[in-house]
Amino acid sequence: MIHVAILKPGYIKDILAGRKTIESRLTKTRQPPHGRIEEGQRLFLKASGGPFMATAVASAVSGFEDMQREDVKQLRKQYGEQIGGDDAYWALKRDSRFATLIELTDVEPIEVGPKYKVAYMKAWYVLDDALSPLRDWVITDGALQNNYACLPIAKQSPHKQEQPIKLHLPHGETVVTDLVDGRRVRWRGWGPVYRAAGARAGDVLRFVEIEPRQYTVRVVRG
Repeated sequence: MIHVAILKPGYIKDILAGRKTIESRLTKTRQPPHGRIEEGQRLFLKASGGPFMATAVASAVSGFEDMQREDVKQLRKQYGEQIGGDDAYWALKRDSRFATLIELTDVEPIEVGPKYKVAYMKAWYVLDDALSPLRDWVITDGALQNNYACLPIAKQSPHKQEQPIKLHLPHGETVVTDLVDGRRVRWRGWGPVYRAAGARAGDVLRFVEIEPRQYTVRVVRG
């Protein structure tokens, strides 16, 4: 599963700057992400009334139930610096009965996110992995030796898999190619891309779909 979290833009800026390392959701009733998010799942952070601004991975998740006001005070005392929020925020949350604390890692800016049906006043969405615009493929020794890559594309028909895709590479080159057997990129010029990035087996080739069948591509350390 992947998640879309709606936040005030200032909070997302704090996350990107490393000042806010825990995303918290305190509610009076049980609602997502409580009980719906797990360690290792990806979040897309969207500004309320605005665009997607960041993505992150949940490195740890803690849940609390049947809380009283004293429990909320204790959460602020223990985690307030990592969560952020002023006195007004914590006063608003003082009667919360449920809390989910999500420690964030692998934070990076992103301008796209999954497409989903917007619901009024809803601030958290739990979505299928197939809706993610971000596709990671682990680079292997074989890929480094033979200059190939695979795109773990969402489930599509064989006909659609044969359609062209456009790849925007790190050094500015744009390549139009297609997929062989629905996964392997037909273009075989990956050698210079890997060498320029100092890629090693275990690193990740990250594809971000910015338009239908159009991706930015870069190497991320594994």
